[in-house]
Amino acid sequence: MKYKPCITKSDQDEKTVVEGSGKLDFGQYELELWDLRYNRNQHTSNTQTHMEERGGEGGRRGGEDARRRGDDRRGSSAGRENNKNNKSLMVRLVRPSCLPVTIIVTLSLLIVVMALLDGTLLRTGDGDACCHCDDCSFQLVESIPENLTYIPGSVHYPSIYQAWTSLIQRAESSVDIAAFYWTLLNEDITDKPFPSAWQGQDILNRLNDTGLKGDVKIRIAQNWPSKSSPQRDSAMLAEAGAAQVRSLDFGHLVGGVLHTKLWVVDGKHLYLGSANMDWRSLTQVKEVGVVISNCSCLVKDISKIFEVYWQLGKEGAVIPSSWPSDLQTPFNIDNQMNIVLSGTPVNTYLSSSPPPLSPKGRSDDIIAILDVIDKAQHFVYVAVMDYFPRMLYTKDKKFWPLIDDRLRAASWERGVRVRVLGSHWPHTRPDMPAFLASLQALTGNHTHMDVQARLFVVPSYTDQQRKIPFARVNHNKYMVTDNTAYIGTSNWSGDYFINTAGVGLIVNETVTSSTPQPNSTTLSLRAQLQALFERDWDSEFAKPVEGFL
Repeated sequence: MKYKPCITKSDQDEKTVVEGSGKLDFGQYELELWDLRYNRNQHTSNTQTHMEERGGEGGRRGGEDARRRGDDRRGSSAGRENNKNNKSLMVRLVRPSCLPVTIIVTLSLLIVVMALLDGTLLRTGDGDACCHCDDCSFQLVESIPENLTYIPGSVHYPSIYQAWTSLIQRAESSVDIAAFYWTLLNEDITDKPFPSAWQGQDILNRLNDTGLKGDVKIRIAQNWPSKSSPQRDSAMLAEAGAAQVRSLDFGHLVGGVLHTKLWVVDGKHLYLGSANMDWRSLTQVKEVGVVISNCSCLVKDISKIFEVYWQLGKEGAVIPSSWPSDLQTPFNIDNQMNIVLSGTPVNTYLSSSPPPLSPKGRSDDIIAILDVIDKAQHFVYVAVMDYFPRMLYTKDKKFWPLIDDRLRAASWERGVRVRVLGSHWPHTRPDMPAFLASLQALTGNHTHMDVQARLFVVPSYTDQQRKIPFARVNHNKYMVTDNTAYIGTSNWSGDYFINTAGVGLIVNETVTSSTPQPNSTTLSLRAQLQALFERDWDSEFAKPVEGFL
């Protein structure tokens, strides 16, 4: 594959940079939330005239039958009497005092019928009979940095490298990837050879080979190339004819970046998580994600998010005032999708950011996060690289305490146990430990609150590891409570929800348990995510915040 760099917008060089450098300038973006209105039309029918006509006709038929039997007088009398009785019955049915009862009964029947139909539609995904929601399975996956070792007996999950390899191998018709940036090759980062870069090289080769076979169509939606992120790997795939690539000019669209990390395969499998298309995300950075398989209902819905990116990747694309109806979704906080996930019944939906990229029906990512916190009854565990109650990339200082306030309220009002596990590495901003310490300061006998924060440090065990740029960090982006699992692609500061593209998967257990369901051989996604958090929180790598002040 021969690569020829093609960067046509020099102004983008100042807007895109490798995550975590602290130099990314999103610019100022005035967020506009549009009003989504739902119109419902009522249809009524008038049956009074039709019923009266049938009553009169019954009377006439009665008289004619009697006359055929030869009793004209009695037949005529019977016909008139029958006609009179029928008309009297119709009058009683439609008299004003009975109309409210009739309307109530009719509406009640309609509600029951619509509820039954709605349940069917929810289980088949927008009414599409080809969707199957009862055979879904999940696999929690993670990347553990080279040489980072937990104590014996700790929980362990398959690697993200294995997950991506499996998705490519299973692909039969399509692979759609939404990516922040591409650095799968060793030379994308440095001229110095690093042996652990082989996994990234292998993923790129597999994508190239799969795309060239012709049976599988690969589409890639990504940020616009820049000097610091030239997107060489995806350009190589495009030039070889292995993939279609569209770059989104987010600086022009909303002032931020495409920060989503998403795979959609064959309309029935998906990957969502923190890992970028970067060899370091496979061997040198701690990542967490989830693979959901054979779940066309959920995958169909997340495909709509990818299609938003794909449309915005067209030349001259702008955000429409109203997104097409085929990109809208019925699934959100108020109307969640009912599926069985590896034997566990769950309610689930997908959230996205920023709001202008969310078609009608889609829950905003920040609203989903706040809702998960609000519904926690016993504990909230958060693991994110950056935790800031402020904006990070605006020119002017701006406080943004939405999440921070909800965590404090959950602990104060409901006695919820709160744990926040941030990350510390050479690029951590110095005020982050102070914000976490402020949150933790609420703990005490006087407040009866239990809020704690720690910082996860990934050590560099060799000189070679220390020389890898932007590596050796805990890059997780998830939250787990006593009833819900949330896995996302965004760090927790205002910028990521106002003008940066990200996605969240929310899985609510209908029956919360720390043991497998009767028809399941594995712990639920929520339970596994809780075990992962507790492993990290209790490990030697989670350091007290006080040590960084």
